[in-house]
Amino acid sequence: MLLIVCLCDMFRYSLLRRDTEITEQLLKLSEQKHDLTQENIEIINRKCHDLKHQLEALGSAPADADRAEYLDEIKNSVLIYDSSIRTGNEALDIVLMEKKLLFSQLGFDFTYMLDGARLNFMKRSDVFTLFGNALDNAMESLREEAPENRVLHVSVGGTGNIVNIFFENYCGKELQFEDGLPVSTKEKNGYHGFGMKSIRYIVQKYKGEMLAYQTDNRFVLEILFA
Repeated sequence: MLLIVCLCDMFRYSLLRRDTEITEQLLKLSEQKHDLTQENIEIINRKCHDLKHQLEALGSAPADADRAEYLDEIKNSVLIYDSSIRTGNEALDIVLMEKKLLFSQLGFDFTYMLDGARLNFMKRSDVFTLFGNALDNAMESLREEAPENRVLHVSVGGTGNIVNIFFENYCGKELQFEDGLPVSTKEKNGYHGFGMKSIRYIVQKYKGEMLAYQTDNRFVLEILFA
């Protein structure tokens, strides 16, 4: 019996160590993606800024109504990309800009109220990974919903030294939870459910608390740092 108990403990430890190793690998990959995304967004914004001024110069020339309408349409498209987000945290600005462009294409109703300066105690890569994973999870869930239900809200706030992070998205499918986390609906492929585990890893790294639950066709993720 003692041997069996020892073997079970060794097996559990091996699984926990494997989870930690994979999570750390994913965090490193996310940090690399963060650097690449920041560079890409800066390039896009710079090119769009130049193109907007070129279109304005072209539009000032004499033109017929059809040409003016065409130029207005192009300028409106450019403005979607040439819209900077300023929350007070550069890493949060980058990940929101990236996801906002994608959500716009998918027709999501994406709203946010963010005091990003409250996240400045965290490493840039950790902010990027936490919000990137949470928003990716919401996107995967909302892709399966009817267009009118593709609603997502994110907020960051708090008082004093307390920081509250809140994610909420519509979720018509009943979720199953295991160890306080929703079980991934994706096929098991070695990275099964590691998005939420990465979030929890970062929350625990900063001595925070997190709660994930489903209520009234809504999936909610609440994170608290104090």
